[in-house]
Amino acid sequence: MRGLLLLVSLVAVLAVQAFAHPHVFADVKVKVLYDATGFVGVENRWSYDEIYSAAMLSSVDKNGDGKISADEQPPLQTAILGPIEKNNYYNYVQAGSDFLKARKIRNFKASMVKGKLVLDFVVDFSMSATADWTMLVVVVADPTNYIQMTSDMENADVDAPKSLEVEYFADALDGLSLFKAFRSEIEGLYLRFKKK
Repeated sequence: MRGLLLLVSLVAVLAVQAFAHPHVFADVKVKVLYDATGFVGVENRWSYDEIYSAAMLSSVDKNGDGKISADEQPPLQTAILGPIEKNNYYNYVQAGSDFLKARKIRNFKASMVKGKLVLDFVVDFSMSATADWTMLVVVVADPTNYIQMTSDMENADVDAPKSLEVEYFADALDGLSLFKAFRSEIEGLYLRFKKK
């Protein structure tokens, strides 16, 4: 009986570990976007691993040319980025004690670059600038750990008009309660902005 309990426990632990590791890998670059009104979005560039890229290409490449044509792009956007619009996944922007709601995805483009699926797109948000500092934390990640997103926040960029003052730096998410479910090595881009 003790051996059976040990075996069941071992199988349960292995099953949990099987679901806890990533199945897809993506390198992520971001640019935070502002206009004269304030914070307006996050520009994303995701480069996927070769295995996932090949699988996704084969699922949409109806003409078999090894490229992603204009009519093959909408199914990719729906399949991969649908969770952003439905559930606010992948692009997380903390403002105070809440996550901002993603408004829409625009400028979506999928391409194959050296055997890798590359997605370029913008996720629109909205946070008005005031005369006082507004603080945000931007994180691009999958907390379920199905997709391991490696974000290079040290090299993230910001595009802002001269009418705004923007400061930013990359750092760990330690102590931020909204990110307790995220892996410890994930970094956020910390920003503050105000009208000049």
